[in-house]
Formats: sequence, C-alpha cells, structure tokens
Amino acid sequence: MKINKITIQHVKGIEQIEILQPLVANRPNILVAPNGFGKSSIATAFSSLKPNKLELAPDDCYNQDQRLPSSVSILLDDNQTLTANSTSNTIKNVFAVHVVNCQLKPKAFAQNRGKFHVAKASLDISDTIIYKSIPQKIKISYSFRNFKNIYRGVLGKIITNVEDMFSQYDLLCKIDKKIQFHKFELKQYQKAFDVWKTKILTFNQKTVIELKRAILNSNCELEHDEFKKLAVLLKDELQYEDLIDAQCAAVQYIDTRLNCGQAIYSKVITYLKYIKQRKQIDDTLSEINPVKERFSVRAKEKKGQLVIEWPKANMISSGQRDILVFIAKLMECEFHEHKNCILVIDEFFDYLDDANIVAFQYYISNLIDSYKRDKRVIFPILLTHLDPNYLKHFCFNDKRMNVCYLKSSNAKCSLMLMKFVKERETESIKDYLDTFYFHYNNETNVADFTDEFKKVGLNEDWVNPTAFRKKVERECRKYLLEPDKVYDPLAICFAVRIKIEENVFQMLAEEYQQEFLATHGTKEKLNYAQSKGASFPETYYLLGIIYNHPLHTAGVDDLAKPLSLKLDNGIIKNMIMQIFWKQ
Repeated sequence: MKINKITIQHVKGIEQIEILQPLVANRPNILVAPNGFGKSSIATAFSSLKPNKLELAPDDCYNQDQRLPSSVSILLDDNQTLTANSTSNTIKNVFAVHVVNCQLKPKAFAQNRGKFHVAKASLDISDTIIYKSIPQKIKISYSFRNFKNIYRGVLGKIITNVEDMFSQYDLLCKIDKKIQFHKFELKQYQKAFDVWKTKILTFNQKTVIELKRAILNSNCELEHDEFKKLAVLLKDELQYEDLIDAQCAAVQYIDTRLNCGQAIYSKVITYLKYIKQRKQIDDTLSEINPVKERFSVRAKEKKGQLVIEWPKANMISSGQRDILVFIAKLMECEFHEHKNCILVIDEFFDYLDDANIVAFQYYISNLIDSYKRDKRVIFPILLTHLDPNYLKHFCFNDKRMNVCYLKSSNAKCSLMLMKFVKERETESIKDYLDTFYFHYNNETNVADFTDEFKKVGLNEDWVNPTAFRKKVERECRKYLLEPDKVYDPLAICFAVRIKIEENVFQMLAEEYQQEFLATHGTKEKLNYAQSKGASFPETYYLLGIIYNHPLHTAGVDDLAKPLSLKLDNGIIKNMIMQIFWKQ
C-alpha cells in the first residue's frame, strides 16, 4: 500500500499544500523541510482528526479565520480518496491516526496570600492515554473441585488443576489460531468423548501413577482429530510429560469454554490482553526510564482509562522527557486494534543526543516489524528539518528509508555533472579530476585527457579545466543573482570549493603554495594554510556543509533536493556571495 498524495487546506500556517511524493507502508517516511515550512501545521492537521470530522481549535485555523473550510485528503495507490472536513471523516474508515509532538501544557493557578492572590504558572506533561476505556475485568469460571465431581471415577481421579491455563493470554491465542474450536460444539465430539470416558472408567488401578501408565499402555485415546491436535499443543506448551495429562487438560479446557459461552470467553481474552500489555508498558518504561532513581513511571488506571502520568516538566530534561513520552506513544500506537495506522512524528529527534537518536530508530523499527508480523500496515511519517542522509547517527537501512523533500526548488542537477561525481574514482582519470576539477589548481598547461573523457562518457567540452570552471561559475552567478532561474546545485558545490581554495592559495606566501595544492581535502588545505599564517573567515569552514558532502556522495541519483534545502537558505546564499565578492 502507498499514499500517493496528501492535501491539506486551511490549517494553521497552511493555506493549501500538496505532498506529492509517495509514502510507503511499513517503512520510515522522512519528510524533510526547512524551518517555517509548515511541518507542525501538517502534524496539527492530523492531530485534529476526530472520529466523525476534522475539528480545529480556533488558533489552529488558517489566519485564525474559522470561516475558511479546512480539510485533509489522502489519495491511496488504488485511487481511493479519503477526506476529513468539518462535517465528515472517511480517513477513520481505513486508518487510525496517532501524532507524537510536544506534550507540554501550561498550567496556571493562583495562591491566596491573604488580601491578594499571586498568579503562578508551570509546565506539565500531558498524560499519555494508552487505553481510552479499560476492558471489563472478567475471569473464566473454572473449578477443579467441580470437575472432579462431574467426571467422577477414574477420570476425576487423574485430572489435574489447570486453572492457571486460563490466565495465559499467549496460550489461549495460540489455541484460537491453531484449533477449530467450533468442532467441539458438534455431536461428533461429544460421542467421541463419551466413548473415551467409558473406556477410562474400566481401569481399576489403585494409584494415579498406575492408572496413567495403564491408560497410556492401552493406547486409549479420544478419537477426534481436532481434540488430538489440541492435546498435542497443550502437551508442548504446558510441558506435560505424558499425553494423558494433556488429554485431561484438553477436556477441561473444552468443557470450560463451552460452559462460559463465546461472548464471555471473548471478553476474557480482551482483558487478558490488556493485562499483558499493561505489564509490557511498565517493563518497557522501567527499562528506559533515565530517572528511575528519582521517579517511578508506570501505567495507572484513572477514570476508566489506562494512562501514564509523568513527572513535572521541570523535574527532567527535555531529552529524557521526549524519549519517554515518545516510546509511550509508540506503545499506544502498537496496541491500537485498527488494521492500518498513520503515525505522524513532529520534529521529535531533531535535538536528541546520539544514543537517543539510535534508540528512537530502534523503537520505530520494532513497531514496524510488529505491524508486519500482525499483517497490519503502518505509515510512520517523521517530520524534520534535518536531512537524514547527512546525520552520522541516523542508521536506518537506506533501502528501508523513504526520504521526501517537501520544499519545491529551482535546483536541478545536470546529468553531466552527476557523471563527473560518479566517475571520480575511475582509475585512469582519478588523479586528473581530483587535481584540476574537484579542487583549485593554478596550473594552466595541463595534459590532454580527451580520449579518457570519451572512454568514460564525460563532456569533452570540459577537457580543459578552465572551461569547466567557467561553466560552474556561470551557474553560481545565476544562483546568486537570478533567483527565479533554474540552477545546478552541483555546480555551486564545485564553484564554492574551488573559489575558497583559490582565495586561500592567494593568501599564502609562494613557498607554501605548492604544499597547499598537494594537501588532500579542502578542510585539510584550510588547516595547513592557517598553520602557515593565512587568515580567512570562518565561513570557509562552515560552507563545508555545501562543498564537501555532496561531492563525496557517489552513486546518488538525485542530489538536487537535499542540496537545495541548504542552498535556498538566505544566510547560506549570503555566505557564498561573500566568498566571491568580499575577499
């Protein structure tokens, strides 16, 4: 399943936006856009979805104008369109929607100081609601004594107490999955049970051990295929030594379940699932709680809901708070019964430390795997201004990650410059390209590499490095002075790097210039120049974000979007302008 388009209208800072990049199910979809683009407005649109409509707070209406029609629309890859507006919501028919964003809420209160009141304010962390309605507590009515009385005789003597079996959620689910229980409601099973019980009653050994051994040796079995499957399953799961113990457990399970009825049994399963998930929540929170020596963070029942109450916001750091709340929200998402899910995470990991960024990815990956195991679909949508391709500790598998750049741009990489980057490691031209194209060099009398350029398919017009440099500098002037025109971001990278190195080269005494040219790497060249007395703006280092990464990214098909994210920033553009005209 794919989401081919998302359209949002009149929400917070968004007048109308269309996200046209396809989002892929069961993969991290990372939506990258600069600050001020409207990422939080996208999250607000999804968090404002109610069961029957899109309901915006007054402050979340576009320009705070409540008269404007607001909507969220999703186009799936089967051409089905889901829409939510002020009167309806069809998105809920296909997806449950969860949003992870800032959970801080201001709280104001007044203190009575006799003749006057003092107003105070604090920041609290909103409770995380895992269960909006706690299921009814129901236990299966099982009585070992009653079964001994009902079965009587030998069967009543050899059965064991299996009450604990009815509190094992995983076991009961496995039985439901592998055993066709409805077959035990038919007369065929009752007849087989009566025959088996009659045979059991013929044994007259004195002790339970002797009775079981005699029954096993006689191959006395209940002749019913589904019963045999159930007995084998219970023998394996409950680790019975003898099959007769598993058979006795099976008949008690069948009779107990038939007596309680399917409606009650389903409620029991629902409550057991709740108990298991609550324990899982507490275990996970205990495991990840970075302040466990100060605060115990656990799920608790409150007004019919299962919630997690958090410490005061000022009692823990922002990073500690966010990783705890984030994982709690993921568990809320995982435990939701809906088949399909959209999970929107609003700029969550942008300021986490390295270890917590890895933890963030670990829990997202586990959530995706959980959905896949259950044959469910989830769209994790991560909104961020950070480009994951350049984050050292962003470790998602590249083939699994779907990165979408939201902001449109005039940037377009030329195929010939892309070819230059890709052919950089070709042995026959590697040194030549590195010396005269990827870095500055003052030598004009160069060898003729026309044949080598032809052989690997490079633009022959650029065999002379001077022609190549004129090309990239023309593109750079267009980028700086003609903002409405399409520009080649790769050309900007080349031009910036070469110009910075030229500027620094000219600052050096002649005796140091050749060593500067021979030094590998722009940063290393700058370090060398500083050590020899050159003084230049810090901008030359800072622009490494432009000239360094992309030119070392071989095999990337489209660098335009991640590069334009940086190049379209006004401050970056001004920094580049200074290296050309303010030396």
